[in-house]
Amino acid sequence: MSRGQIAGQIFIYIMAAIVIGGIALIGYSAIQSIFAKTCDAGKVTFKADMDSMIEKYTAYGSVNKKLFAAPCDYETICFVDKNAIGNNHPSTPFSCDNQIIQDSVTSTDKIEQNIFVISGKKTTGLGYSDLITLAVPEKCTCITQRNNNFYITFKGKGSSVEISETT
Repeated sequence: MSRGQIAGQIFIYIMAAIVIGGIALIGYSAIQSIFAKTCDAGKVTFKADMDSMIEKYTAYGSVNKKLFAAPCDYETICFVDKNAIGNNHPSTPFSCDNQIIQDSVTSTDKIEQNIFVISGKKTTGLGYSDLITLAVPEKCTCITQRNNNFYITFKGKGSSVEISETT
């Protein structure tokens, strides 16, 4: 083998490594993008299903236990009684272990959020429903996912629905 052939082979190997690396990088980026879009779609579906169940199960005396698949990174879902929004009364103060929920609910800024999701250390408002009541209205009810599912009980109160964790 001559020196020219060895240099040519090294060049071919380097070019092959660059092409393979580029293809792997593009493939990884495409897979990450698909995964992110799947998570976003799961979150939208979760919110729509939750809103639908809250509206559907208000019939007085009805008890419905539902299982919701937790989207990608949702670890906990928290609910706040509709009457707790803006509650700053010293006689029955609102209390929640999550400071972001506490601040949002007791704020005087007219922010109406009473459904929250927690992902890691991030708490996000998922929406508001004036149909939500809780057994203890002065506290938030948080449900942690088990086996990638939320187990939620909807108890109809006629004009509202009481939400609790299914045990």
